[in-house]
Amino acid sequence: MASPLPTDPHGLIVYRDVAELGLRADLDTAFRHGEIERVGRGVYRVVEHDAGLSPAQQDAQRYRRTVLAAARRMKDAIFTSYSAAALLGLPVVGRWPEDVYVLARDRHARRRRGVVHVACDTAGRTAVVDGLVTTSVELTLIQLARHAPLSAALPAFDAAIHVPRHGTASPLTTRERIQAEHERLVPYPRRHKVEAVLDRCTPKAESAFESMSRLTIEELGFAEPELQVRFWLPELAQEAYLDFYWRDAGVGGEADGDGKYLDGAGAAGAARRVVDEKRREDELRAQLTGFVRWDWQDMWRRTPLERKLLRAGVPRPRMPRRFR
Repeated sequence: MASPLPTDPHGLIVYRDVAELGLRADLDTAFRHGEIERVGRGVYRVVEHDAGLSPAQQDAQRYRRTVLAAARRMKDAIFTSYSAAALLGLPVVGRWPEDVYVLARDRHARRRRGVVHVACDTAGRTAVVDGLVTTSVELTLIQLARHAPLSAALPAFDAAIHVPRHGTASPLTTRERIQAEHERLVPYPRRHKVEAVLDRCTPKAESAFESMSRLTIEELGFAEPELQVRFWLPELAQEAYLDFYWRDAGVGGEADGDGKYLDGAGAAGAARRVVDEKRREDELRAQLTGFVRWDWQDMWRRTPLERKLLRAGVPRPRMPRRFR
C-alpha cells in the first residue's frame, strides 16, 4: 500500500475514515492490487491468508467480520441471534448466514439489504460485546434457536452453559436463566424450536463435536448416554473421564477430533499423546464390556457411527428419526 490506511480496533478499514484523511486514491490502489478486500458496504480489510484455520473457522471469522462491518454503518443497532452469537464467540455447526440479525425498532419483522430485523421486546435485556450492543446471552440463544436448525443451535447452547471440569471459568449463562427468559417471552413464534434445544442442552458437553454426536446418537434411536463419567485407572494412578457412557450396557464412547493428539511439542509430542491415549484406553477397556470411538466423518455420514455403536452393544430402544 502506498500509505498506511487507518484501521479500527477490529482491523477494519472504513471508507469514511479514509476519505477524511484524503487517502481515497490509496484505498483504490490497494483494492485494485488485491491488497485489501471488501467486507461490507464501505468497509474493507487487509487481505490475509487464514493458514491453519479449518473451513468452519474461516467461515465463522468471515461472518464475524460481516457483523463488525455492519456495525460501522448502522446507528444504534442491537445485534441478536446469529450475529450476537458470532460476537460472543459461540460455536454454530454448519454454514454461518450471509444476513446480519438486529432487533427491529418496532414490532414488525422484515429483511432488507442483507439485514434481518427481528421483532422482539427486550425489556432492556442487552449486553455490550467488543463495544457493540447485543441482546443478552439468554435472548441471543433464544433468537438463534428460532432462526437456526436444532443441529446448529444446540452446540451454541451447550457452549454458553458449559461448566469446565477444572479451573475457575464461569459459564456465560445457565439453562435455568435461558428457561426463565423463554417463559417471560411466551407466547412467541417458533417457541417449539427453542423448547427442543432447551430439552437437550447440557453443561457437560465439552465441544461442538460432542453436542452434535449426542444429537446424532438420539436421531439414530440409541439410548441416551451419561456424559463425562469419571473412572479411576489404577495401573496409571490417574482418573479418566469418558465422553459417553451407557451404564446398563457397560459401554463407553469417545468422540475424537484430531486436535486432541496435537500439541506444541511437534511430532514427538503428538506421538507421546498417542501412546498415553492408548494406555488410557487399555485401562478403560478393562473396566468396560464395550468401547467405541468415532470422528467427525463417522458422525456426519451417520452409518459408520451407527455400525460402531451396534457392534459395541449400545442399546437401541427407538426407531431412527431426523430432527434437523
